[in-house]
Amino acid sequence: MNPWVQIIRPVNGIMGAVATVISAYIGIGSLIGSHVYLVFAASACVFLVTSGGNVINDITDANTDKTNHPDRPIPDGRISPLQAKYLTILLFLAAIVLSILFVNLIATAVVILAEAVLISYETRTKNLGLSGNISISVLVGLIFLFGGIAVGSYERMLILFGMASLANFARELIKGVEDMEGDVNRKTFPRVYGVQKTAILASAATVAAVMMSSLPYLLGIFVWLYLVPVSVSDALFIYTIFTIRNHPAKSQKISKSAMIVGLVSFVVGAI
Repeated sequence: MNPWVQIIRPVNGIMGAVATVISAYIGIGSLIGSHVYLVFAASACVFLVTSGGNVINDITDANTDKTNHPDRPIPDGRISPLQAKYLTILLFLAAIVLSILFVNLIATAVVILAEAVLISYETRTKNLGLSGNISISVLVGLIFLFGGIAVGSYERMLILFGMASLANFARELIKGVEDMEGDVNRKTFPRVYGVQKTAILASAATVAAVMMSSLPYLLGIFVWLYLVPVSVSDALFIYTIFTIRNHPAKSQKISKSAMIVGLVSFVVGAI
């Protein structure tokens, strides 16, 4: 894979962009057709911020990734840390300019806040345990509000915000277990409290997210077809509970797949 594509991890950005479109559609329904350019711009902002966050992550994790992810562009020498910093600045500035020109000032404030949280996470809170996990998970949930913010209607996305935040919180903890060997200088929750307690907390967050998953249908936000793919997503999330302790890498991959299926369920439910 091209190193410049690999370092931004485009799948994450695309998922965020799709989530933005979904939240905008949930907010204003069929009127989204008259807001195509605005929604596209908002989605692009999310893609750019997410991509920039991934690049910062690779910069700050350059040393630990020699153990955890040696095939990434910085540890294997295909991109230098300085080049990556310039790319981050470009992506973040592009998101701000795009939001100012084509979205609205509230969206611009959210973009700047998200970028500040990402920088703070990578330079400080990542090493402080749960506070870092929570900050990233809130940002993931915020994506499901951003489309609504862009079109001026976000109240119905609050449940999706909660579900996405909880699901990602569980995944962040699983990733912490997966990366324990390389995180030697960090006070991550798994390193401080052990795999057992991390698994319990991740399982609790997973169960809470699964329990919330029926609410969008029960409250009339999504149609009944939503229940089909979301049931698959729920099953995958539950399965991760049984693989966290002994197979964290597998559990993390399954969790990501569950989030993708969950995103598909939002699409189905919204349509």
